[in-house]
Amino acid sequence: SQSKMVVEQTASETKDPASMPSFFAATTVTATGTEVDVFTISTPVAVIPAAEIQKKLPDNAVDLLRDQPGVDVNGVGPNQERPVIRGLRGLRVLFLENGLRMNNPRRQTDFGEIPGLVDVESVESVEIVRGPASVLYGSDAIGGVLNLITRVPSYGDGLGGAVALRYGSAGDQTRVNASLDGRAGDLTWALGGSYRDASDYEAPAGSYGRIRLREDTRVVDTGVEDDSLYGYFGYQLADSHRLFLRASRYSAGQTGFGFVEPELLDSRDPFRIRILYPFQDFERYTLGYVGAPEAAFADSLDAQVYSQSNERQLANDIDIDIGPIFFGAPNSVVEADTLNFTDLDTLGARAELTKRLGERQLLTYGAELYRDESFNTDSSVTVTRIRFPFPPFEVVSESTDTVANSPNATNESLGIFVQDEILVGDRLRLTLGARYQSVDTRAERTPGWDVRGLDFDDSTLVGALNAVYGVTDYLKVVGSFGTAFRAPNIIERLFNGPTPEGAGFQILNPDLVSEESENFDLGLKYRRQNAVFEAIYFRNDIDKGIVQHFLSPAEIVQLPAETQRAILESGVRFVVQQRNIDRLRYEGVEVIVGYRTPQGIVLGGNLTHLTGKRRDTTNPPTGDSVADKYNAYVRYEPPSGRYWLEYRVRHNGDQRANLDPGEPVPPVGEILPSFTIHALSGGVTLFERDSFQHSLTVVVQNLSDELYAEFSNATFFRPQPKRSVTASYRVRF
Repeated sequence: SQSKMVVEQTASETKDPASMPSFFAATTVTATGTEVDVFTISTPVAVIPAAEIQKKLPDNAVDLLRDQPGVDVNGVGPNQERPVIRGLRGLRVLFLENGLRMNNPRRQTDFGEIPGLVDVESVESVEIVRGPASVLYGSDAIGGVLNLITRVPSYGDGLGGAVALRYGSAGDQTRVNASLDGRAGDLTWALGGSYRDASDYEAPAGSYGRIRLREDTRVVDTGVEDDSLYGYFGYQLADSHRLFLRASRYSAGQTGFGFVEPELLDSRDPFRIRILYPFQDFERYTLGYVGAPEAAFADSLDAQVYSQSNERQLANDIDIDIGPIFFGAPNSVVEADTLNFTDLDTLGARAELTKRLGERQLLTYGAELYRDESFNTDSSVTVTRIRFPFPPFEVVSESTDTVANSPNATNESLGIFVQDEILVGDRLRLTLGARYQSVDTRAERTPGWDVRGLDFDDSTLVGALNAVYGVTDYLKVVGSFGTAFRAPNIIERLFNGPTPEGAGFQILNPDLVSEESENFDLGLKYRRQNAVFEAIYFRNDIDKGIVQHFLSPAEIVQLPAETQRAILESGVRFVVQQRNIDRLRYEGVEVIVGYRTPQGIVLGGNLTHLTGKRRDTTNPPTGDSVADKYNAYVRYEPPSGRYWLEYRVRHNGDQRANLDPGEPVPPVGEILPSFTIHALSGGVTLFERDSFQHSLTVVVQNLSDELYAEFSNATFFRPQPKRSVTASYRVRF
């Protein structure tokens, strides 16, 4: 859906042996806005093509990221997983579909929009940009970008399609999906859909830090029943001119963040926190044009207009054991149930143009705008049970609240960008870019709210300089420097009430300003026809970083009496406010290696070393992330391509949990323990004749049946499934 114009190369580059086909070659459209070989650019980017997606049998696109360098995973289950890139997650990672933003300004800071909204069966490739990309994509692209590029039907005559049946032992998951595409004259079309039913999965018995599970244990709210539908209709107006309409819908029933019952953890934590979505509905419609106008102002134009609706309900069921009110009394409890409904409607547009200036320059420029309209309601019931060892034995008080935790709001943004790729001599390529973006948030009339003084507007100018120098035909030195930003969203600025995690109470802060970052990368890239090596050092400094500030008792008593009363009635153990702090720093190293033998054996792997800290204090940044991660694999795929086998291993080194001052030690302990996970997979073509093909793929995860949690899921303990087998039978025609 983005411009497919390949950057032209000079005659000397065309003769470069490094430009000859390599087994490890890949092209990206996300990193530069035009289709380009990843070896020729400085931006660290990973591209996962459709063939690789089908081999891994992912529940969603995020499942594909666990083996990637610099990338981590937050959340559990088929529905709620989200990416973590270079230690940054949630709204600091920009989620795109076909280059159009999917981020939601009504999400919590550390929980961005779920990539599960896009059916992974409709995806042609997954692209992960590691590091800021605000010049091309604006706000939120401060840690990286995840772009899901969906399929465009081929222009061959006749019909084609596929049907696949899948079963996974984790949660007894069943899934069926089907697609059909065809062409009639200048009209091309594709239709597809999927249905999935998964129960809660089980984690294996074992030990993880201070946690010990004596038997296989259910991880509550990790199942889901959901379905997806998508369609594409394209019309060839003339040579190099195409109109298209893309539509998609995703609907999910009850699912949640996942948790293990506290009594099964031998935990003294007085909180039982259940966070779930009773339903989620998402629709998007995109009208676009891709063409080569051959005009004075552009050689190519990619323009898209889209409309989307995102409705969801969020329920919190929180039980708090507040202990005895005096010695010898039974434990008293607070039971808090909340229900939020959010409807976010978005209208947006993006236009991207390219123009070649002579033989050595390629200019990319364009504009992007969008408007979010947020409507939400909240209701809560809090029941306090004070218990005595004598009559009346129990005194029950109940309070209700129907005031929304944040006001209805509109969020508008306009961005204008320009980027120039310049070939200097025969070996040096420079890319310079800049973007201006304005963001305007308006609090709308909401029952129970005084919205005066809650509006926000900001404008930002960011830029980037990238350089690639060809030392030899096979070796390049790459470097980049760029600035990026992220505007505070509705929840960060205006949320006022118990947090979804249940243990805290958040005070609104209308004075938040945008985060700003400076990032640089420096590294080497080496590639031949049968080998690849890449090593990158990066550092990302975030100024005015938005973090949760834990209020001291002295600060709490300065709050309005009504707010103090609400905090007391909620039974929370801390009070927080989103604030701008001086600086966050994330830095590290990423290394990638790969080698393929003539016999079809591929060996490869990568490593990541990452550190994060707040430069204004000894306290680390919010969010637990991996510090050291190692991946390795070996695959055998004979030249015939009839079958393949693969073994993978991943090791996460231990890491100290990121605990705020005064925050209780989590059940897992202060150290997030290391773990090593093994996987085995394979596939075979069972039958093939003409256009028909029958294939079977089997993936076995967690071969050693180890109890573990991804680090971002460890302190609020949400372990991964026990040893599981997933099998898919696919028919293509």
